[in-house]
Amino acid sequence: MSLFGDEDLPAVVSRESQLDFWNQAAFAQILEQFKSGSMHHGILLLGADGIGRETFADEFARWVLCQNNESVDSACGNCKSCSLYDAESHPDYRMLLIEEDKTQISVDQVRQLISSMHESAHQNGWKVANISPVNGLNQNSYNALLKTLEEPQPNTLIILQAEQLEQVPATIRSRSQLFPLKIDKQTAISEWLEQRKGYMTDDLKLAVNLFPQAPYKAEDFANNGDAFKCGEFIFDIAFLVEGKETALNIAEKWLPDIEDCSLWLQLLMRDLLILSQTASPQMVVLKGQLEAITIIADSLNEKGLMQLNEKIIELRSLIIKKSPVNLSSSWQALLIYITQLAQKFKKSA
Repeated sequence: MSLFGDEDLPAVVSRESQLDFWNQAAFAQILEQFKSGSMHHGILLLGADGIGRETFADEFARWVLCQNNESVDSACGNCKSCSLYDAESHPDYRMLLIEEDKTQISVDQVRQLISSMHESAHQNGWKVANISPVNGLNQNSYNALLKTLEEPQPNTLIILQAEQLEQVPATIRSRSQLFPLKIDKQTAISEWLEQRKGYMTDDLKLAVNLFPQAPYKAEDFANNGDAFKCGEFIFDIAFLVEGKETALNIAEKWLPDIEDCSLWLQLLMRDLLILSQTASPQMVVLKGQLEAITIIADSLNEKGLMQLNEKIIELRSLIIKKSPVNLSSSWQALLIYITQLAQKFKKSA
């Protein structure tokens, strides 16, 4: 029995973490690094959209700011800092996103962030910034952020979120600690999706193969009709290559879904390359669209496929970066280019 009666004090009870089970081991690792003092002031958190990267960053920021974090492995939810965080009014936390009706994170947003990071902390001594996505920064924003990454204030942490390392400038990468999120046990993901759906569908099986590192993206693809639309779109591309459909008609039809289409083109390209290099239809992932994929693969030689891949990557990059260029024109230009490729790079019989 304690002389001070502290045995009657309630134990610290942490709030329920929102972490996905596949990210829990990584979260324990990052907490250990923080507790040991070995963590860098800038964390480059890499993970596919749909892996739960945003939730991971949110849970980590909560924990760093929590006033009871020494005794819990998730933010307690009870202290003043947690209450401020829940109310979205924590003075020591800043979230930088692309503002509505904007295409990039502006240099003014970054300068305001830097100014706040130089102020004294209001709560437990730590200040946290969360920037998502880091490729949403423009060149001026990157330059403004560099000095803070090079000469950080004490007890400051900057979380930089990105889907792929290639999206992050080398100057930012070299000044940050890389922390990747990944999924190793695909069977567990399949079981999780099956439990949420109630049963395993063919679309879910396909989605797991297409998005092995993005469970939420796989779920959306299977359940929101995207699997059907993706198949229809790929057949339209086959009709375009065959000359049975025009680029302008397809451009107009699919313009509202341009972001999804850019992703579907990447999935199509993966199967085209597999088929052209292996001549093994059984290795194609989009088996429901094998007929269309075969038509396209038989219409373009290797050089044509490589040039098509480059253009698809360019369009996808513009969309991911929310480039201010006219995407409608870029979309039409890509489809016209596909028509030209089919004429210029016909595969030899």
